[in-house]
Amino acid sequence: MITAILHAKVSAVAPINGIAIGDKETSLTWRIDFKPEATVDQRLAAQAVMDAFDVAAEEQKLQDAEQAKKDKKASLLSQPNKSVTVQDLIDLGIL
Repeated sequence: MITAILHAKVSAVAPINGIAIGDKETSLTWRIDFKPEATVDQRLAAQAVMDAFDVAAEEQKLQDAEQAKKDKKASLLSQPNKSVTVQDLIDLGIL
């Protein structure tokens, strides 16, 4: 999931074929595979995105989102007479 997040952020600033994360704790092991049409400015912007990427912060965001989903589900299940809305199902990732 971390790779997908980083890929999305890098591909937003430069045309890439993909990225690779060797050791997630050491960004020196990470690689960007640029498309041939990537300009120097795009390559520099992509590298800046990669350099600024905080794995721990992104993992915390993922954990927080998962916990919020679990809390929402528990809340819905604890209210036996509550009508479940389409928005509730979307929030839980069911729809």
